[in-house]
Amino acid sequence: MQKNYWDILGANKLCVWAVFLSFMIGIPMLHAQNSPTISWQTDTTKIRLGEQINLSIEVTAPRKDIVAFPEIKPSTDSIEVLGHGKIDTTYKKERAIYKTTYRITSFDEGKYHIPPIQVKAGEDIITTDPFEIEVLTVPVDTLQQARYGIKDIRTDRYTFTEVLQQYWWIPLVLIVLALLVWEIIRVIRKERIKRMAPELLLSPYERAKFRLNRLDEAGYIEKDMVKEYYVGLTDVIRLYLDEEFDLPAPESTSSEILAEIKKLHLTHEQYHQMREFLTDADLVKFAKMFPSPDDNNRYRMFIEAIIDTLRPAPAEESLTQKPKENGTE
Repeated sequence: MQKNYWDILGANKLCVWAVFLSFMIGIPMLHAQNSPTISWQTDTTKIRLGEQINLSIEVTAPRKDIVAFPEIKPSTDSIEVLGHGKIDTTYKKERAIYKTTYRITSFDEGKYHIPPIQVKAGEDIITTDPFEIEVLTVPVDTLQQARYGIKDIRTDRYTFTEVLQQYWWIPLVLIVLALLVWEIIRVIRKERIKRMAPELLLSPYERAKFRLNRLDEAGYIEKDMVKEYYVGLTDVIRLYLDEEFDLPAPESTSSEILAEIKKLHLTHEQYHQMREFLTDADLVKFAKMFPSPDDNNRYRMFIEAIIDTLRPAPAEESLTQKPKENGTE
């Protein structure tokens, strides 16, 4: 019985020591798992002048830690650090992996020492190992290069300021010529307006009234020139529709004119009278019909009434287009 007791006690001591050793070993391992780590590598350590070295750094740290990559400041002006690229972050359980790449270059031949790069991860500072880079020049064999003759002296191109200083008179001449052309055009236009028919300087409404009065003064009815009278009367209404409403009345037939004036604000009775007038006018011009004196006077008064009816309001009339310079009666 005594032997069994000590055997049991010895076995219990062994278990206690095993648990104690496992706990002591596990604490550093747990701390190591929670501590940030850093790894780095370069794609090369030898470059020619102006080429770049890519220094890749990878930091693994707990998710809660903030990792800050530094701006590398070389100890010599011969080395230039062009900054680092975008930080690539990935997550794996409770750990985060941060990756970035620094670009290093130099334009001076030699060997240069790159000191350790310190990265802050949470409360810890982790560093890379120092390394050296070698910058080589491009060998130039002057003995094997082709020989060329001496080139002639080439003058530099003139700058805009130099050209302006030498040829300052050209813009001045162009401005004077432009003013002269503008004045000639203005005088020609003024003389052309003077030679225009008086009615072309009037509004379309005033022009139509002027033509009616001139038709009355011609005395076609008194001279038994009935056809000429109806030609003039239809020309008055055709030209008015063209100049006031931009309807192609001068080139249209009577039926086409009747189709176009449906767009205007005429009463049914006025439209019916217009159709009657155009029909009788065509009969006078092409069938040698002779309307009665009452019809002649009635159609004359009707055309004037239609012009008065279709006249735009004063505000609209002021916005109408200018009379055509090449208009014909």
